[in-house]
Amino acid sequence: MRISISVACLSVMLATSNASAQPSLSKGAFTAEQANNGETIYQAQCSSCHGTDLRSTDPEAPDLTEGIFKFGWKGKTLDEVFAQIRNTMPLGNPRSLNDQAYVDILTFILKFNGAPTGNQKLEAGSPAMKQIVIEAPN
Repeated sequence: MRISISVACLSVMLATSNASAQPSLSKGAFTAEQANNGETIYQAQCSSCHGTDLRSTDPEAPDLTEGIFKFGWKGKTLDEVFAQIRNTMPLGNPRSLNDQAYVDILTFILKFNGAPTGNQKLEAGSPAMKQIVIEAPN
């Protein structure tokens, strides 16, 4: 009887820990260092159109603040947004950066818009990229 209760408790603990281990933006899916690196790349590669403060300086380029979450990225995975950015930016020269640079830029945009940082670096091609869904900021 004791063994079956112990096994049942262990099963519940494992199920709970797996559920809480699900990656999430609200739990810090990237590091502050990574977002800072993304900001450096963003300022060099993106700010001339999207603005130093993520508010567009070009009528053809969207702001990368709250509106993008509500209308463009909400409900998409990080991987889908990463692919969209990589396949279209910089304008006229898409895919000119390495994949990790695009992920780092994405983490900067997310942090700027209120996503908390954590202690695990978000990697291009990682399972978390496919699992984390973007929600609109509060």
